[in-house]
Parts: sequence; C-alpha cells; structure tokens
Amino acid sequence: MSRSILATLGRALLLGAAVGLALFVTMSKARKHETPTCVAGSAQSRAEGVVPAALSNRYLDAQRILFGLGDGAVGGWASLGDAVVAGGRVWLRTTYSISPNYYQLVDNRYFQTSFLAYVPAGALPSTTFVIPPGEPMYQLWQQLARRYPHGVMVEGYAKMRMLHTIAIAQPPLSGLPIAKHTPFYYTQPMESTDDAWVYLIGIAARLSRTHWWINTQALRQIVPRAQMRGADGLADVLQLRARPATTDSPPDPNSVLSVGQLVGYSTVARGRLRIYPIHRVADCPHTFVR
Repeated sequence: MSRSILATLGRALLLGAAVGLALFVTMSKARKHETPTCVAGSAQSRAEGVVPAALSNRYLDAQRILFGLGDGAVGGWASLGDAVVAGGRVWLRTTYSISPNYYQLVDNRYFQTSFLAYVPAGALPSTTFVIPPGEPMYQLWQQLARRYPHGVMVEGYAKMRMLHTIAIAQPPLSGLPIAKHTPFYYTQPMESTDDAWVYLIGIAARLSRTHWWINTQALRQIVPRAQMRGADGLADVLQLRARPATTDSPPDPNSVLSVGQLVGYSTVARGRLRIYPIHRVADCPHTFVR
C-alpha cells in the first residue's frame, strides 16, 4: 500500500474520530439540559421498609415539584404513608396509628420521604395520551412500558368506570420488607367505587436485562418492580369528590377525597394523560428545603 493511500486513510480515520467525539460531546451537553426525572431515596428503600440515612433529617418543598408519587411523612416519620405531590402540596394517608387522623387524608407543603419519584416544577410534557375506554389499568401500564422502555412518568385526570385503591396502613420504616409482610402493612381493606374521577400520577418502564442500552440501574431507583401485573411501575391517585372544573390544572384542594395506590384491574371510562419521558435520573437538591 502506497504512502499516499496510507496518509488518506489516516486522515479519514482522524476525521471520523473527530466527528464521533463532537457528536458525543454534543449529545452529552444536550442531555445535561434535559429536564431530569428526580428521585429522593429509592423504590428499593421503600420496598425494604427503611429510611435512607441521608434523608432522615431532610425536607422536600412541594412547591418546587410539578408532580410526584411515592411516600411522605408530615409531622414525623411515624406518619409515613402513600403520597402524591400535586399543586404545591403533598397529599398522604397518615399511618400514625395513635393520631385522631389515622389513615385519613393529610396535606402540607413540606414533607419527608423515603422514596419519591417526581418531575421538578417548570417541566413541560412531550405529548398527551388518550386512555382507551374500558382499558384495565394493568394493560395500560404494559402499553406504556412497551412504548417507553426507557421509562416514563405520566399525570392527568381520568374518570374511572371501576376504581379500586389500597393504601399502606403501617409506616414502612420497620426494616420489614413489604412484599414479605403484606398482612402487616396493608391492614385496611381495599376501597372500591364506580364512576369516580381521579387525578392520576404514574411511572412505568421495562426493567429488562436484554435492553443493554437502557440505564436499568438508574431506573431501578424510581420504578417499583411488577406493581401492575407484569409491568414494572406504580400508579397513585387522588380520588376527587366530583368532576374537575378544568383538566389543565392540579386538583382543587377542596375537591380531594383520598389518596391511594391504583389497583391494576381498575378500569377507565375516559381520560387523558400528559407524558414525561425519562431521559435521565438525578438527585434534585434544589427541591429540598435549604
């Protein structure tokens, strides 16, 4: 091979490497400017019934959060229960058993958590998704997980043809794994009703080892395993007293009736969800009280 050919090949290789490096740098910068999906604690912490030491004395400010789901405590860890963040408030079912408000709805701006997956204030949805009428929720979650294998968070209103919810009744901080001690944690019966309006927040993904290009380790911080009958993810709802006056704003505080985990065989009459794909998972220190 002549020197001229070798020189040309060398220049081509150098040009290719330079272009590849430029693309990598450009993509890295673009990712840094994408709105992250935030996580405090982890889904594993909640599943194991423990509070991460780093969060034991820290408080989140709900007004710095667009929406989120997981667990929350107001007035002390003994109240830690299922929680939804919306409209600058955290809504939770308190698990403080000696309180006169035990297992009732509590709301506040500031709260503690062992696990919260959330979208920071100011984020915009990428698109909307119309829920097929009559769709069982577990099928919807499987569909979302297939469509967004890298993960997605959703929020919006839905009218449920049949609504089934359940909430944890003992604070998950005893070190007893929830899956192995379900009768200990879920001592209250499932609540069911027809024709109920809800504000729904959910998270879905496919935690598959075969998808090597997906950051499964990061997703496992925020996506509970197989909560929706074969689909990894979780959906929590605020049950409303009546149809919302507008579906473009968070629920009116006076309209919220209860909070709970949405059971997978609940069915939808109609609804529309706003879609927030998970581009990257990050700690979001600006959402904490300084």
